[in-house]
Amino acid sequence: MASKYALKVGSRSIPLVAVHDKINLKQVSEFKPLLAWAKNLSKEEEQAAKDNTTGEPPVRVEKVEIKNVDYFGSKIGFVNLAVDAQLTETGKKPPGLVFMRGGAVAVLLIIKTTSPSGEALEHIVLTKQPRLSIPSFDFPEIPAGMLDGSGDFVGKCAEELKEECGITLDHNSLIDMTELAYGDKWDGVYPSAGGCDEFLRLFVCFIDKEWNELKELEGRLGGLRDDGESISMTLVALKDAYKAAPDAKLLSSLALFNALKADGKL
Repeated sequence: MASKYALKVGSRSIPLVAVHDKINLKQVSEFKPLLAWAKNLSKEEEQAAKDNTTGEPPVRVEKVEIKNVDYFGSKIGFVNLAVDAQLTETGKKPPGLVFMRGGAVAVLLIIKTTSPSGEALEHIVLTKQPRLSIPSFDFPEIPAGMLDGSGDFVGKCAEELKEECGITLDHNSLIDMTELAYGDKWDGVYPSAGGCDEFLRLFVCFIDKEWNELKELEGRLGGLRDDGESISMTLVALKDAYKAAPDAKLLSSLALFNALKADGKL
């Protein structure tokens, strides 16, 4: 029986099906990361068709099968799906399992200060919180948070800094490094494109603090306790940041930060 729900991709409608009847396909069909995925697929197919002498894209998606849905309260948080597709040239099926969660923002917050001896110093802020997927009870990483689908990257970045670190910033002080590097070609940096749609908008922000204000930040508690967050802050010297945490957001941010500085864009 034909699926009642479908994704609009260019001039085609790709069937959206569920592996069991407990999955709410109507709600899934309105999941913003899935709609964004379909929009990007449309662009990719259109461009690939132009570049291919046959006029056909190298990959043709036939169906999207929803395997599982996880919720945050009444809202969808994550979707596990399988993309049924074929390589145009060979007819073989490329890997299609996807953990869909949408985008996120992260910020490299650089605090400039002067020590009592008069030395100019730069530190970055790291948060520490339980990450049971690793598992670690105090994993160090730069402040970050999932997007809410509004597309307001700057606003979400400022919101996460307020929630996780108790630091309020002027939106104009947040610099989108991914936009400086890639323009509108990519949504952000992709940490695990082999099986996840997640992209990261990486920001940098510079603030000045007096020495005593800097010391007050160390160990500050943050996060939304009612949402299960348990976050503390720590500071590390910018020059030693790469050694402080095996956090992909941090390492990607440092790479972009140094490259943009070398190009004179920061």
